[in-house]
Amino acid sequence: MNKYTVTVIKTGNSYALRVPKNYVEDAHLELGQKVQVTSPIAIVKKQDPQAIKKAIRNLQQVDAYKDIKDPVAWQRELRKDRPLPDRE
Repeated sequence: MNKYTVTVIKTGNSYALRVPKNYVEDAHLELGQKVQVTSPIAIVKKQDPQAIKKAIRNLQQVDAYKDIKDPVAWQRELRKDRPLPDRE
């Protein structure tokens, strides 16, 4: 995915993005063409505490973690598989 530096400009009562010529050429855009762009801000869904509690209750009912005898050892074993950043 290419990255382009764009400039926000004010055009009357709205805003526009001034993009480099390469952006238009790479995307094969024509003057006046309308395009959709993705939101620059990730949309984060709010957590539903009731749904989380329900999921935990369901895990408890099916005894999902019955095979784990020592939770601390289990966590250490999981972390061995994944290198952590800036750690050796």
